[in-house]
Amino acid sequence: MAPDTVLSLVGLARHFISGGETIRVLDGLDLEVAAGERVAVMGASGSGKSTLLHLSAGMDRPDDGRVYVEGTDLADTPEPRRTRLRADAIGLVFQDFNLIDSLTVAENIELPMWLNQRPMDGGKMRDLAAELGIEALLERLPGELSGGEQQRVAIARALVHEPRLLLADEPTGALDQVTAAGVLDLFDRVTAGRDCALVMVTHNPEAARICDRTLWLRQGRLEAE
Repeated sequence: MAPDTVLSLVGLARHFISGGETIRVLDGLDLEVAAGERVAVMGASGSGKSTLLHLSAGMDRPDDGRVYVEGTDLADTPEPRRTRLRADAIGLVFQDFNLIDSLTVAENIELPMWLNQRPMDGGKMRDLAAELGIEALLERLPGELSGGEQQRVAIARALVHEPRLLLADEPTGALDQVTAAGVLDLFDRVTAGRDCALVMVTHNPEAARICDRTLWLRQGRLEAE
């Protein structure tokens, strides 16, 4: 494992039982992502892209293989420590935003800092909001925002604690084409200026173009484009 490797997947395997048949979603998959590197993972629906992301975040356990985040083996890490590592070192962006409806935009962005019991620098949070074009929305609730605005909030929340690894699951999947293009442009700019690793699973070729390399998930393994 190289010194600057943030995410390392080694021999990763995950299978499910359906109708008495074993379905091997991931089958001995390997991947290394360095600090500052942006990797897109593409594949057909049901190919295991979201499973790959959940395993990378420690939200699921592999049937075989290892997941290392900054050298920490998630498979051998107890759940309380995995939760803390996820909150501290990993940022997550979901297709359906996953904002908390009862919290304001500012409170949603600050949520990772609360979970980590870290002090929130209000000026820094506002700078990030301004970078994403949502500074004027900080006191609103998610239900008052458009889909594109909600995704910008979700991106700010994922970045506010300066994670070493950013995982994005179809970040433009719930947006129309024009809105998706605008969100991607912002996503490109805010991730390019940071030293975190990005792994994004997507169906959208335009989304993949902002990444340094694109891999295809086929038959449980990753292949170069």
